[in-house]
Amino acid sequence: MIEAAKNSGPRDLKNKLETRVGHYMAAVAERLLADGLPVSSLYAYAAYDEDEINDVDVEGSIHFNRAFPLSLDESAESFLHWLGTSGWCCRTIRDAASTTPPVEQTRWLRAGLLPSPERVAAFVSELRVDPDTAGSDERPFYRAACDQLQELTADFGKYAPGPSHSPLAHVSYEYRFVEAQGTAYRERVTKALRSGDDRILFLPIRNSELHALQHLLAYTEAVGPLTGPDDLAHSLAQDLASRTPGDYQSVHRYGQTHSLANLQDDHDWHA
Repeated sequence: MIEAAKNSGPRDLKNKLETRVGHYMAAVAERLLADGLPVSSLYAYAAYDEDEINDVDVEGSIHFNRAFPLSLDESAESFLHWLGTSGWCCRTIRDAASTTPPVEQTRWLRAGLLPSPERVAAFVSELRVDPDTAGSDERPFYRAACDQLQELTADFGKYAPGPSHSPLAHVSYEYRFVEAQGTAYRERVTKALRSGDDRILFLPIRNSELHALQHLLAYTEAVGPLTGPDDLAHSLAQDLASRTPGDYQSVHRYGQTHSLANLQDDHDWHA
C-alpha cells in the first residue's frame, strides 16, 4: 500500500500530462482539418518517471493520409511532431537505397513551446510551399526534460475543450479528434454536393472499381463517427447502385444524395 501511494503521484501526473498533450494535439488537428488537410490520426505520450526519459518527457504527433506526404515529396513519409523540450517540427523520412538507412529531414517551427494552432497551421502552409526551407533545421530548446512539470501541465489548460465540444470530447482527446474529423469530412462532402457543379461526366470506370467504391462507402457508413457523413455515404452508395450504364438520365432519377445534402444544410442553417 505504501509503495502504491508513492507511485501514484508520478502516475497521476503522467496521466494528466498525457491527456493535456492529447487535447493540444486535438486542438491543432482541428485547425488543420478546418484548413482542408487530410489529418488521419494523432498521438500523445508522457513518461512515468525519470528512469524512462532521455531528452524528452512528453511528446505528441499528428499524422496525415498519403495525400499530404506525397504533396511534399513523392518518396517520403512526413508528419508533425511535438516535443516537450523543443516544440513543433516536421519530420520527413525519405526512402534511400536498400544498402543505406533512410534519410530523415527535420524542420523546426521555432515559435515557442506551445504555439497556437493557427501558428502551427501557418507552418504547415509554409511546408507545402517549400518543405526544404520552411522553418529551421536547428533544434531549439525551451525547457529541460522533467523540469517544471506541474507548470507545464497548467500551460496546456488553454487548449482544453470548450463549451462547443461534446461531453465525450471533454472526457477523451481521442474522441475529440474523431468528432472533429467527422465534422470536417461531413462539411467537405456537403460542400462538394452543394457546389453547383452538376455536370454529368462520362467517366471510364471498371465494374470492379465501382463495386470497390460501394464497399468503401459502406465501410464509411459503418465506422464513421456520429458527426461524420455516414448517412451521405449510404445514400451515395444507393444512388450509384441504381444508376444504369449508358443511361445518363438515371443520374436525375437516382440523385437522393444531393437532396439529402441540401435538406441537411437548410436544417443546419435554420437551427
